[in-house]
Amino acid sequence: MSQYPADALNTSLDLLQIGKELKRSEASSIYEVDIRGTRYAMKVFHDNGDPGFTEKGRDLNRFRCELRAYRNLRLFGVCDPCFEPHLNHFLDDIHNPSAILLEYLECTEELNCVNYLDERFQIVIRGLQDIYNALVHHHDIYPKNIFIVHGSLERVVWIDFDVAMTFPDKQSISSQAKEYFDYEVKLAASFGDLLREDQKQGLPPNTKFY
Repeated sequence: MSQYPADALNTSLDLLQIGKELKRSEASSIYEVDIRGTRYAMKVFHDNGDPGFTEKGRDLNRFRCELRAYRNLRLFGVCDPCFEPHLNHFLDDIHNPSAILLEYLECTEELNCVNYLDERFQIVIRGLQDIYNALVHHHDIYPKNIFIVHGSLERVVWIDFDVAMTFPDKQSISSQAKEYFDYEVKLAASFGDLLREDQKQGLPPNTKFY
């Protein structure tokens, strides 16, 4: 395993210091972790047995979905490469949990009708195209999965790939899958229209569910 903390997909566990829990869902929890002074986010997935695949071949294992998606995103250049952890809610799992180390994003907020800008949303659509070019379909296209990362150089990023579909090569992408990507782009564009309209009306964030 890699000894370099910059490799957030493959690192030695003895370098890992787990900090506070940042977010929790039924499927996973996200923790702040430290590796040699560099802060990351670690997403830990419950494992109560492999759910396998659908009849059409879609993977239902959220860890595999997210891991494969991030591997492709890194491969195609889309992604830049003492606190007691509260892990008790994993104790009743049938199997040991799985985890992925991710970049720790500071000063973030979800895209909403207040912080919406046309320039930002253009980056959203370009990012979705970059994800598709990396042979990944996100499959969870909602504003809550779009983060604005504030700083000297603002970034707009897509997050949460645990239901994504990742393809081994372009030849394996069916015409139906290509149509679904076009649908994802149209769906994202529709959110932009809704956010823009809510902003014109002066509505507060999360007034409506998209």
